[in-house]
Amino acid sequence: MQKTKELGVDAPPRAAKLTKKKGADVNIRFDRRRRRRIAVELALLLVVGALTVWTLRRPLFQGNYGVVDAGHVYRFAQPQPSDWPRLLKEVKPASVINLRGGSMKDPWYAAEAALAARGVDVYELTMSARARPRRFELLSLLDLFDRCRYPLLIHCKAGADRTGLASGLYRMYRLGEPPEIARGALTIAHGHVPITGTEHMHEPFIEYQAWLKAQGVEHTSERLRAWVANDYHDPNQQTKFRPLQPLPRVEEVARSAAQ
Repeated sequence: MQKTKELGVDAPPRAAKLTKKKGADVNIRFDRRRRRRIAVELALLLVVGALTVWTLRRPLFQGNYGVVDAGHVYRFAQPQPSDWPRLLKEVKPASVINLRGGSMKDPWYAAEAALAARGVDVYELTMSARARPRRFELLSLLDLFDRCRYPLLIHCKAGADRTGLASGLYRMYRLGEPPEIARGALTIAHGHVPITGTEHMHEPFIEYQAWLKAQGVEHTSERLRAWVANDYHDPNQQTKFRPLQPLPRVEEVARSAAQ
């Protein structure tokens, strides 16, 4: 009888308890490892999230404000009407260049055009953020940097792509930075991500750098302007360069419309 029990299918009670205890220990260890892994993953997500917010603090919380050349040139996203009192007080712009265009139907555009009555020169150069910059656009910006009144505030819509291009051109043309350094104005810190067409903003810097290397010469402001005028590839040259003129005062526009 004892032998039959020993050879039976059912495991002895003690062995069954040991098996259950081992299974419970394995489950506990597995749960601990899983909790540790989840904790590590959450910590990493928090770190990445914090770094992302810190990196994008300008476009997310500061209107994408940036200093290009202290006391002379500043960059911004599209200022809203409520932004102008602070900008006029802190930046004191003598000139503003709008790279996105617009119309008087847009409240932000009307508020910007009204700055002319306060003695601010407001320029407009409508560019695309997702197309190769045109030759006349680059020449217009270089020409403006030579003759506008400073401080100058540069903006487009987001302040990332077109504004980054213009800021980099200024750094090359007026500060003498080589293209590989000035290209840093196109940065994730200002929300620039070179995809879906915005990578075209890099092309003038890359091609000018390659041209300098091929010619075996160093960058100068005069050389940059000559390269844009004579060597920069523009498949559509129908639009000729004309110096930008400040927008007329709002009251002058209304008077002209009434005549």
